[in-house]
Amino acid sequence: MASLTDPTISNPVLSSLKVKSEDKIIFIRENSFADSNFVITHLIKQLLYQQCRICFLMMHNSFEHYQNVGKKLGYDLRQTVEMGNVKVFDPLEDLVENIGQQLEDANNGGILNCLFDSIKKEIASFLSNSNSPIYLVIDDLSHFLDLGAELSEMVQFTNNCINLTGEGNIFAVINSHVSSKNDLVVANSVQYVCDLFVNVSSLKTGRSTDVTGLMTVQRGENEQKYHFRAFDRGVKTFRPGEAIFNLYK
Repeated sequence: MASLTDPTISNPVLSSLKVKSEDKIIFIRENSFADSNFVITHLIKQLLYQQCRICFLMMHNSFEHYQNVGKKLGYDLRQTVEMGNVKVFDPLEDLVENIGQQLEDANNGGILNCLFDSIKKEIASFLSNSNSPIYLVIDDLSHFLDLGAELSEMVQFTNNCINLTGEGNIFAVINSHVSSKNDLVVANSVQYVCDLFVNVSSLKTGRSTDVTGLMTVQRGENEQKYHFRAFDRGVKTFRPGEAIFNLYK
């Protein structure tokens, strides 16, 4: 019997996502003017509760941001890093300072190739030490394009990361913002192969004091829509048409 402390039951976002063990690739699409970061931070809560290992590629926010949000949600990201259960890849530090030094030795050249090699080595290290599920979490894939990566390099890097999930114990959670044609190409390529698709959009009617945005959760042909509202200490979800006062319970 599931415990009431299980966040997949007690947490509104996670109970809406209903992530399953067979969801090898989870793709979160963030559309223009929307913010899907809450999906990542809530998923991390679930993964840590389930004692998964995480390779976390941080592109969108600083470590301190994820740490502060995590504390509000009930987990300590820094502690899990110190315990060796989470490996953080920071593009400004790991990508430029550490991985950039390896460019001369890279067979095909390019920072993305070196970054993928580092991710693969870390996952191999996790595999050798534990049978726990390993999640590669990328937030946000589209920022590589902002840093000047070529679209072909981006697609290859993405394919390499997705191919890692061919092993039984490796999973991927990929978040990507869509505001340009190149963003759309990358997003469509991931959406085509993902098992769980989460689409986060702002309201078509504009700003609202009661609703922050729309989250669509799709698995195969099954699609569920949720409005969500962001609070200081979390996010609440509700079906379109449900009474707004339920948000304040």
